[in-house]
Amino acid sequence: MSQKQVLQGIGVGSRAVRAEVFRLTARRALPAPLKSASTPAEEAQTLSQAISSLEATYAEKIASASGNLKEILEAQSALGTDSELFESAVQHCEGGWNASTAIQMAMNEFRELLSGADGEFGERVADLDEIVYRLVQILQGHVEEIDLPTSGQVIVVATDLTPMDTVAFTDVVAGVITEKGGPTSHTAIVCRARDIPALVACADASTLKSGQIVMLDPDNSQAIIDGELSSSSGNWWDNLTPHASSLIPVMANIGSVEDAHKVSSAQGVGLLRTELFFLNRNTAPTLQEQITLYSSILAAGPEGEIIVRTLDAGSDKPIPFLGIAQEENPALGVRGQRVAAVAPDFYRDQLTAIAAAATEVIATGKEITVSVMAPMIATVEEARTFATQARNAGLARVGIMIEIPSIIPVIGQLRGVIDFVSVGTNDLSQYLFAADRVNSGVAHLLNPWEPALLATLEEIARSCKAASIKTGVCGEAASDPLLAVVLAGLGFDSVSASPSSVSNVSAALSYVSMSLATDVARAARSGATAHEAKTAARKTL
Repeated sequence: MSQKQVLQGIGVGSRAVRAEVFRLTARRALPAPLKSASTPAEEAQTLSQAISSLEATYAEKIASASGNLKEILEAQSALGTDSELFESAVQHCEGGWNASTAIQMAMNEFRELLSGADGEFGERVADLDEIVYRLVQILQGHVEEIDLPTSGQVIVVATDLTPMDTVAFTDVVAGVITEKGGPTSHTAIVCRARDIPALVACADASTLKSGQIVMLDPDNSQAIIDGELSSSSGNWWDNLTPHASSLIPVMANIGSVEDAHKVSSAQGVGLLRTELFFLNRNTAPTLQEQITLYSSILAAGPEGEIIVRTLDAGSDKPIPFLGIAQEENPALGVRGQRVAAVAPDFYRDQLTAIAAAATEVIATGKEITVSVMAPMIATVEEARTFATQARNAGLARVGIMIEIPSIIPVIGQLRGVIDFVSVGTNDLSQYLFAADRVNSGVAHLLNPWEPALLATLEEIARSCKAASIKTGVCGEAASDPLLAVVLAGLGFDSVSASPSSVSNVSAALSYVSMSLATDVARAARSGATAHEAKTAARKTL
């Protein structure tokens, strides 16, 4: 009997599925640069009409989307209708180029501004590619749409997927396999939010053909052609005996009032992303505007501890009112808490507003404790400065994000300075492995099961315990139920997952004891590769 072909990648989700491959047609190449036979004014008018058409398309898609996908589409729509983008394209029209070439040139300039960006904002480089492709389609009079089957179950296979692609998904989509992407790509985020099993960064995805039967097993980060579902293909905790409660608290990561309403079952909020409220503002919000905004979030969210992260912004993140200059490598420049020195008034107001909003909501009888943490802390001095500022603003409980490796060896010196840390595994991985989070060529290094990352996490947990500092993890790693067990076994006090993952992570952590979690963590640490680490952890369960 011939051996079945196994494709490796990075798994998203924990549920295995088996279905027929539905391969998406590769996108057509963008047209070559072309001078115009029309006047610059005529080309500008043509482009303006195309942008209006694109805006209408986004409005239609946004109306049918929700959660993370809705936020991503709204951000894309804002980029596509940006007045500076249009004005830049018009300048190229005045240089004699046609509308299609002009918008491509303008997008290339925007792309340079975002080069080196990280995380959800680095994904905006991919957003620009999507926007220019859609605009060129409109200009050429040929708009492509995904034509999915109307019945049955399929596994969608593509080089990569865009948010506009995924908004067209129906219940027939049982799974997704992409050649590109990574654990923090749009595809991974949307699939995780919609509970669609996926395999991203799968180099051999190009070999799959429509009609083939594939068993997609994200928990083992693989897909098997003609593979069969086994009795263990469901959630790994289905055969275990549940305990009364989750082993450690499971909190939620949120970035909107809509998110806050979704996470009532969470044991608090481990990450409230404040920068998402200000992405497209040209002027700084007033103190009262911030108080009103934070109050609405605190009132809508769950009870318990609510950890608010101060503005995680910089030159790689398009928040116009900050006035941050362009940098050659934004990921290594003025970003996160470093921006406080550039915009001190805003940061002072933000801390004051968070404290005022907490007082306002607690006065209504809601049982919450509001804590605050700073992103991108690299030194003890930075941590001390932030802690002093936060406590002077009236916030008693203060923490920092651990994303930059330099802070890890000096955690012991943070005793008495801060109350807690929260590990952002996405950025920590990026800096630990020198691997751009939006570069699919190095996506395999961003696998949260990489042994070097697990060893680093273990060091963080051990050092913080010795310094009497509470620990949590709020990166994408905490949204993986199996990895959440490992984190508990490594000694972390809590995890904070995406809204769509809170339920599964809570369920998983209610089926294991601390002794079992410790054994699972020890097994994962014995692996020499990400695959070995994850396999060892699963076998221990």
